[in-house]
Amino acid sequence: MKTIVKFLQSLLIVDPVAPEIIRAKAYEMWKAQGGGDINPDANWQAAIEQLQLTEKLSRRNFILELIRLVIASLSTGATIFGGSILFLNFSQGENRLITERFTRSIEQLGNKEETIRIGGIYALERIANDSPRDGWTIMEVLSSFIRGKQSIKGQDTSQLPTIRTDAQAALTVIDRRQIDLETDRQYLDLSLTNLREANLVGAQLDRVKLNSSILTKADLRGANLNLANLSNANLDGANLTKAQLDRANLIQANLSNTNLSAANLNEANLNKADLSDAILDGAILTNASLGNTNLTSSILIGANLRGATLSKANLSKADLSGADLYQVNLAGANLNKTDLRKIKNLNITQIKQAQNWLLAIYDSEIDLLLKAESA
Repeated sequence: MKTIVKFLQSLLIVDPVAPEIIRAKAYEMWKAQGGGDINPDANWQAAIEQLQLTEKLSRRNFILELIRLVIASLSTGATIFGGSILFLNFSQGENRLITERFTRSIEQLGNKEETIRIGGIYALERIANDSPRDGWTIMEVLSSFIRGKQSIKGQDTSQLPTIRTDAQAALTVIDRRQIDLETDRQYLDLSLTNLREANLVGAQLDRVKLNSSILTKADLRGANLNLANLSNANLDGANLTKAQLDRANLIQANLSNTNLSAANLNEANLNKADLSDAILDGAILTNASLGNTNLTSSILIGANLRGATLSKANLSKADLSGADLYQVNLAGANLNKTDLRKIKNLNITQIKQAQNWLLAIYDSEIDLLLKAESA
């Protein structure tokens, strides 16, 4: 501040005007007044006074403009500072409000009344939408809520009821979450839970842990389950039409009677899974692992199995007509009454690696060729 004052004081002090400048200015004044005898000295004092006045006015105007600029700058700084304080106060107030709302919602989840619990679930969803940075924490809370309400630990899994209404509400909120804010290291944990007949149509469940969970007759049409862990899960009778199961873990999962039409199971691990009577027509099983898998009476019409491993798989009575078996490993697979008509990219070498290959159903040309070789 002292520096600014000194600077302004220096501007107010008028430096002496050089004589040659005064003479030149006096001559200009004389010419402007109509001319006459050139006598600059006669107008010496008048010129000095007028020039000094002019200089003072010029500097004064400059100083006034500078002062206005400084005041404006200080005013702007004060405004910004004040605005920052207001913003911080508002942010703190908003954070406090969100914390209070979060606390109340958590308390509602523990209420004995189901309607109040459901209200708490949807209140948490509103908080997640209002405060995206708290979204993942809320999803973890809801996942924990589902695990607590739907745990199958110590229960007879053959006698489980359908999913509770409040747990279904929590699943609905999880499905609607903002997944674009999540990282690859974040996943939901719904393992060992009873989700029987749950509505998960189009659900966003990438990387979810559903191992050993019960999903019998669940509706998972169009659900995203990429990289999901469904090992030992029971999906008997579930609808997985057009579901995305890219690189999913389905080891020893029960998929009997499931509908996997047009589902994407690229590089999925289905080793030792039960796919008996499953519908897999048009499914993508490229590079999938199906070793020791039970595919008895399953329907794989037009399925893409390029590069898949079916070693020791049970394909008895399975319908693979029109399927693409390019470089499929059939070593030790059971082809008893397997329908291999109109098959694509299947050679005799592949067929003869399997068991009961003579009992499979082929197109007439391949059938004659195989019988001729076996004769």
